[in-house]
Order: sequence, then C-alpha cells, then structure tokens
Amino acid sequence: MRRPVHARGRVHAGPGAAQRVRRAARPPPRPGDPVMRLDTAIIPCGGLGRRLRPFTRWLPKEMLPVGLKPLLYHALDEIADAGLMRAVIVTNPHKPVLEAAARQYPGPLDLEFVPQPVFRGLGDAILQAKDALAGAPFAVLLADHLFAPPAPLLALLEAFRATPAPTVVLRAARGEASGLVGATCAARAEPAGGTAYRVLEIGRKEMVDERPDAFILGGRYAFPGDVFDALDAINRTLPPGAELSDVPLLQRLVQQGALRALVSEARFFDVGVPEGYREAVAAFPARA
Repeated sequence: MRRPVHARGRVHAGPGAAQRVRRAARPPPRPGDPVMRLDTAIIPCGGLGRRLRPFTRWLPKEMLPVGLKPLLYHALDEIADAGLMRAVIVTNPHKPVLEAAARQYPGPLDLEFVPQPVFRGLGDAILQAKDALAGAPFAVLLADHLFAPPAPLLALLEAFRATPAPTVVLRAARGEASGLVGATCAARAEPAGGTAYRVLEIGRKEMVDERPDAFILGGRYAFPGDVFDALDAINRTLPPGAELSDVPLLQRLVQQGALRALVSEARFFDVGVPEGYREAVAAFPARA
C-alpha cells in the first residue's frame, strides 16, 4: 500500500538555468549519521535515445508510453513501491518536457532534478548526483530497463541492506543473442549463499554468445555512498570530455571481490531498442 502523497516543497533556483531543483525542503542525511539509510534512487535521463529514432526525435525516450503511462512513471512507481522516499532525476537541458512531466507525477516521492549538460555516459550521470546524496547510499534505476511485476528493486534493496555491499540486478541471458541486447553489458556470477550471487566478471555484451551461463545486467543497482569517490578517481584518469560509463566502476568492484548480485526471474523488456519497446507495448495492459 502506498504512502500518502507528500506536500510539494519549495523550488530552489540558483543563478543560471542549469541548477538543480528541489520539490521538498528535506535536509540530506549526514555521513556517519546512525539513522542514514538508503532512501533515494537516481534515474539517469540524460541520453538522447538514438537507438529509438525516429520516435525520440520529438519525444524523450523516458516519455514513451507503455500501458498508457510513460516509462518515467513506471520507474517512479517502482521506486515508490519499494518504499523509497526520493528520486533524483538526472536531466538533459534538451529534454525540458521530461522535467515538466515529472513535476506532474502523482505519487508519494520527493523529486530533485540535477542537470547533465553533456551526456558522457551512465557513470557521469551518477556522478552528477553526488552532491544530492551527501555520502548516503543510493539506488540507480534505468527507465528503459522495464520489468513486468514483480519488479526487482524491492528485492535488490533488501539484499543490499543485509550486506550492505554494492549489488546489481542480473537476468539470465537464456540464449538471447547479443545483437538483441541493448546498450548494456554481460556478467559471470556464482552463487554466494541464499539468493545472493558473487559477480566474477563484467564484460562486453558478446559474452552472452560465448557462454551459456552468462547473465545480463538488469538496470538496477544499489551502492554505498563511497562509490562516488571511486567514480571520481576513474574520471580523473580519462581525457577531457571522454565518456565515463558504469563499466569501469563495476569492474573495479569485481577486482576487489566486492560486487554482489541478485538474479531476477521477472519478465524483462529492453525498451531502449525498437524490438523491446514493441514487446512492452504488447505485454502491458492499456491502463495508466
């Protein structure tokens, strides 16, 4: 059962257009605070949706409807249903309609908008939200990675809180060809007791063609706050303007033996590619 809708907070606008906007005047948790808990998810929305053109020439990918509801609302619903309190939406200045639509979301979440002026990859999008998290743990949810119920975010959060180690959602490849896998990567993992897995390798998506036991990342992550330091360190090694993806971070965590995983059996739709979007539209009921 969902919590009641929060009252909208004040808008805090700093100098210049590219400033984060807060809907709730709720102070962030302080590092070391004993009550600090994972209560926030980041939704990266800075990409331009090139794999979905021509649809995304006029409408942001996250606004494409599935079941009479935009993908962004599916993501926000999953975050709210998992019991989180806040979503930090990393936006692109060229997608103003997305922020306008997010402000109309009727659910019980506090929303905060952080700009990513130039899209430089998923790792950079996460790094843009560093100040908004203030050292607290957080989840990441990719709106174009859509799961049919039961969506795995709640189970991921429970797994993270039990460890709490960096944890990702994996899904079995089940013979899926790499050509049908969108912009994601593959993994090898082994059981680590109960429902937990230990990730042994993060690699290119062609791994699913070579290894029948390979998994595919499912677009759901839970991280402790110190991963921002790791992302900062990786970013400093890159040439100016180079893409900062999530892969170097995940590979570093694998090398440290620190990356855990949860395998989801829920039906998955890669809505970032035309084939996946068509499948999702056909599978989801036409109701908001």
